Amino acid sequence: MKDLKCLVTGASGFLGRQVASRLRQEYQLVLQGHQHASEGMLAIDLRDSDQLRKMLDNVQPDIVVHGAAYRDPDFCEAYREEVRRLNVCPTEVFTEILPDEVPFLFISSDYVFDGLHPPYQEDDVRNPVNADGHSKMVSEDRVLQRARGIVLRVPLLIGAGLTWEGSGFIQKTVHVIQSKERVEIDDRGIRFPVWIDDVADVIAFLLKKSLPGVFHYSGLRGVTKYAWTKEIADRLGTSIEHVFPCYNESRTKAMRPLNTQPLTTKVQNLGYTPVYRLFRGRGTCSGYVFKDII
Repeated sequence: MKDLKCLVTGASGFLGRQVASRLRQEYQLVLQGHQHASEGMLAIDLRDSDQLRKMLDNVQPDIVVHGAAYRDPDFCEAYREEVRRLNVCPTEVFTEILPDEVPFLFISSDYVFDGLHPPYQEDDVRNPVNADGHSKMVSEDRVLQRARGIVLRVPLLIGAGLTWEGSGFIQKTVHVIQSKERVEIDDRGIRFPVWIDDVADVIAFLLKKSLPGVFHYSGLRGVTKYAWTKEIADRLGTSIEHVFPCYNESRTKAMRPLNTQPLTTKVQNLGYTPVYRLFRGRGTCSGYVFKDII
């Protein structure tokens, strides 16, 4: 399939870099980034529809994996119109311009659900409780109007970024553990983290199958962020006497659903064998030793 041209948006991001690394084995890649675009990427601002249209006219991709988005729920809640510019408007342009025969895979979120009736199948009723989830739901609807539209919903992403600071949930948790400053962490909402390597592998699988529709992929284990903090601290061999569980309603700008566990039966029935990596070995996390602890 090396003769097929695959456009990956958000390729400079946390998940996007891993997706590009995985798909490079099978496709001729065209990578889009923006603020953190590296050498060889198209530095295109997808919020500018003219730039996006020009890029599509020049590239004429055979496949598109669209992962560029604002992902911080609190930012999304505070800047709804700005979030629409990136999380919704580019999807509208893609679905308007791309020929019907071009597969378009959109990376969505478990936040399209309200978290009140887990676990969730792909066709369960969506009812997002925050702006982030709402933007994903609106884009999903556009994608699913396409004959070859694919939606992949994933939960909290974990993995190693290019730097310690760019490695998301695990890095933030390790920082809390090592800071020794008193802090409260949510012990109500259940999270099912998934490794970015695994998500990239599922994307490659779905592109090969080229079946339209909605698919879920998630880790199997779900506990609260406080419980994950305790487990990571155990892996690091350190105490968390300064970390306390919080049972109150979220004090963040965006409401978080309590439990949005996505069922993965559909993709497994297609023949995908999940890896479900989470913690892999032990490590001291001195410096940048991510793959030893997650």
